[in-house]
Amino acid sequence: MIKFSIKIDDQGHSLSKENGIAINEIGPLLENLFNAIDTGKGYKITLGQIRGNCYALDFYTEDEGYLTNFITVHKNIEQLPIDELQPEERKYATNLKLILGEKYYLKAYDNESVEIAAIAEIGTKELPSFYYTTDTVYGIVSELGSGTNLFAKKKHIYVDSVPYKIFISKDQDLHLKLYYGTHKLRIELKQRRSLIDGHIVNSELESFVVIEQGNLSDNLSKEGYVDFELIKDTNTIEDILNRIYAVRQ
Repeated sequence: MIKFSIKIDDQGHSLSKENGIAINEIGPLLENLFNAIDTGKGYKITLGQIRGNCYALDFYTEDEGYLTNFITVHKNIEQLPIDELQPEERKYATNLKLILGEKYYLKAYDNESVEIAAIAEIGTKELPSFYYTTDTVYGIVSELGSGTNLFAKKKHIYVDSVPYKIFISKDQDLHLKLYYGTHKLRIELKQRRSLIDGHIVNSELESFVVIEQGNLSDNLSKEGYVDFELIKDTNTIEDILNRIYAVRQ
């Protein structure tokens, strides 16, 4: 099980689990945090406890991707101007700014309880410096998404071997739909990294090549789907849809 945390505090350590952030304020913050770090894989993430001589929240999950995104989101909010954040990051940062006001600060901790970010002021910052790297990854596209906005300018994918989002263009989105869940790809990435600590601010798909075609029923079986007879010997989404409609008729 993977654990990571946020801690809200002030200089006087006036907060506690009994005297903390009101539920009508912390509820929307947690929802926006989830949307900002969601991997789309369906794994559960829970609030395990509230503790400390502050207001510390511990989260638990089995999906390492949540931790990767949690680290990225908080480093981005700490280092970037709010206009540089991705839409879901911006919503979380805006909500966080309302809670912190000019009184509180937030610290985020990774699975080894190491501080990864300290956030007191959210807003306009001096534009940070970046550098770019490239990487090659291999895997099957496990999610195609656009956050909560169907018409988002930037869409993204998740690849089963990569724990962070990869942003794609609309044209790439159309081409990748043909291989969703069925083909192993070799993907060339461009990564934008912070000059401060080297963390990946975001990554974009440069190109991809199909290197292996899988059997869709085999791929879906790994995700826990149960109606294997219906999808037996299928290789594409279209095959499954044809089977489903044939059964209904």
